[in-house]
Amino acid sequence: MAANKEPIFIGQITGKITELADTTETDIFVGDAEESTRVDVLAVSTDDTADKDLVLYFHDGTASKKATTVKIPLSSGSTNTIAPVNLLAASQMAPFVQADASGNKYINLPPNHKLRAAEAAAPTAGKKMWVFARGGKY
Repeated sequence: MAANKEPIFIGQITGKITELADTTETDIFVGDAEESTRVDVLAVSTDDTADKDLVLYFHDGTASKKATTVKIPLSSGSTNTIAPVNLLAASQMAPFVQADASGNKYINLPPNHKLRAAEAAAPTAGKKMWVFARGGKY
């Protein structure tokens, strides 16, 4: 495999794991204030013993707008038999996801935008969901 001679990121790449333990809308990725940001990883894990829905929002700096709801199967990423959910590959995310010439999926956020998420309903007592988001300026 040849080395990437044209990296897509011109700024610092940042990643963050956000824990969700209730229905509170929470920032999972904060884009740059002045330049567009590309999010290239959105993965969700849970230790819940029941399937749960994750609600994804786009926040424009003033208000959140619901983008979609994605089902997260029980124990996703918490056992070796069920992988974390790749939100960029979820059919519910298709209207928002683009692919580069190599087939890598991503979401572009305009300046001063962020992604937010929340569980659609309260989790099983003591259970949580985690969202890993990574991206950078391009």
